[in-house]
Amino acid sequence: MGRKETEFNSLQPLLQIEHGGAERGDTFWLREVNLTLEPGTFMGVIGRNGAGKTTLFHMLCGLSRISQGDVRIEGISMKQEPGRCRQKMGMIFDDEYFRLDLSAKYAAKVYGKYYENYSQEAFLSYCRKFEVDIRQNVRKMSKGNYMKFQLAFALAHHPRLILMDEPEAGLDPVFRREWMNMLYDILDDSCSILFATHLTEELEQYADAVTMVSQGRQVFSLTMPEIEEQYRIVRGSKEQLDCLKKHLIGRRRMEYYEEGLCRTEGGELPAEVSQSRPALAQLMEYLDGKF
Repeated sequence: MGRKETEFNSLQPLLQIEHGGAERGDTFWLREVNLTLEPGTFMGVIGRNGAGKTTLFHMLCGLSRISQGDVRIEGISMKQEPGRCRQKMGMIFDDEYFRLDLSAKYAAKVYGKYYENYSQEAFLSYCRKFEVDIRQNVRKMSKGNYMKFQLAFALAHHPRLILMDEPEAGLDPVFRREWMNMLYDILDDSCSILFATHLTEELEQYADAVTMVSQGRQVFSLTMPEIEEQYRIVRGSKEQLDCLKKHLIGRRRMEYYEEGLCRTEGGELPAEVSQSRPALAQLMEYLDGKF
């Protein structure tokens, strides 16, 4: 689908992380993260389980201490003014944070008190739009309805940045597609989405940009066109791939040919080989642990 067009102009990015790092307990879990998120952008964050995605999100919302660099939301420092930054964020996490023993309507009213711009009327409107029963006990909701409840609540306080940490885990493929369509429909110049997942198929269609993390380090943060320009999956004979040694990041032997990932930097490869744009899952496979 791709990014929606926007006429929004801003003097600074919506989100900027400069040399960001975070600790959990006595362990240094994340270091040297640099990424920029412009208004109206859907950015995926990919990586294997344990790569650092959740730590990154905890750093953004203040659950993990920023031990290196800084995070800025519309130019506001998370280190210096964490409260102001949190007011600009909506969070949708795959955990039990919202699972109160209350109806959806009253659970939202309880949590809404923490947000200056929260509107119960807007929450109820989004619940109608997403077909969430506001009378249902939040603790008894299905996984899909629970995620839609969280989204309705997040939108009801008019966030500039929506954080989603593995929201699709445990959801069936049909609902995952419906969920992504729902997110795309709400994306405009008033907010951006940062979406962490290890399920990459949907990101291929919806993401404007992707950041990959591996073993607590950032591998890349690129737009989808930049990924296509800088990386290629190549297939050919052993001799053909031998000619690409200085470009190859990794390779493997298949039944009838060899396959590898090349860093092209937009240039031509010096061999007659089959080339294709890498899927995000292939990038994770070849780049994990390489940096």
